[in-house]
Amino acid sequence: MKLILSVKAVCDIGCKKSNNEDMILIQNDIFRDGKKQAAFEITERIVIALADGVGGLENGEIASENALISLRDIVSKLPDDLSSDELREVFFAYTSETHSSMLQNMGTTLAGLFFYNGKLFRYHVGDSRIYRMRRGELTRLTVDHSLRESGGMINAPSNIITNSLGGGLSAFIEFAEIDPPYFSGDIYLLSSDGMHDLVPQKEISSLLNRPNAAEKLTLLAKKYGGNDNISVITINIWDF
Repeated sequence: MKLILSVKAVCDIGCKKSNNEDMILIQNDIFRDGKKQAAFEITERIVIALADGVGGLENGEIASENALISLRDIVSKLPDDLSSDELREVFFAYTSETHSSMLQNMGTTLAGLFFYNGKLFRYHVGDSRIYRMRRGELTRLTVDHSLRESGGMINAPSNIITNSLGGGLSAFIEFAEIDPPYFSGDIYLLSSDGMHDLVPQKEISSLLNRPNAAEKLTLLAKKYGGNDNISVITINIWDF
C-alpha cells in the first residue's frame, strides 16, 4: 500500500489590495496569482509552504518570494540521513540567514510542512497557519505570533504580528515533528490570514472534505470581504 499526497493550492489577490504579496511553494514550483495542483508519493522528500508579505512594509512580495526560494534551495540540498534535531538546526539557520538577508522595511510570514524520511515536520513564523483534519475533527496546529495570541492581548487587532522573517530586530521559527505524522484520510490545511481571519473555523471544517476545498475557501473569504491577499493549500492523504 502506498500513501499519496494530493495537493491543491490557490493564491489570490483578494478584493481590496492593489497587489498580491502572498506566495506559495509546492516542491520546486513557486507561484502567486493562480492555482496549482500536484500529487506525490509520501516516500518522497516534499516541501510545501506559503509566505505572506507583511502589510505596512515595503516590498512584501519580494520578501515572500525570497523566503520561499531560500527554503526550496536549502531543503533540496539536504542529505538523506539527518536526525530530527539536526533538521531543526537547519531550519533555525535558515531563519536567521533569511531574516538577516532582508532589506530594511521588508518582512514575511511563513508556514509549511516538510515530509522527510517517513516523518512530517511543521514550521511557522508569524500568523500564517497550519490545520489538520483527522477523523472528522479539525485541529489548529499553530499559534499566531501576534499580540492577540502569543502576546496574550485579546483585544489587540489580529493582524499585529510579533515575529516575521525581516521587518524586525530578530526572528524565530517554531519547528516541530508531527507524531503520528499521517494516516490515510488526513487533510492538512495551510492558510494566510486573508482566509482564516474571515472564515470561521466551523465553516473551514465543513468545507475541507469537499472537492476543490482550496477554491471554495478562497471564494468564501472573498464573499466575506476579501480584505487581504488569500492563500490556501489543502493536502489530502490517500491510500493508493
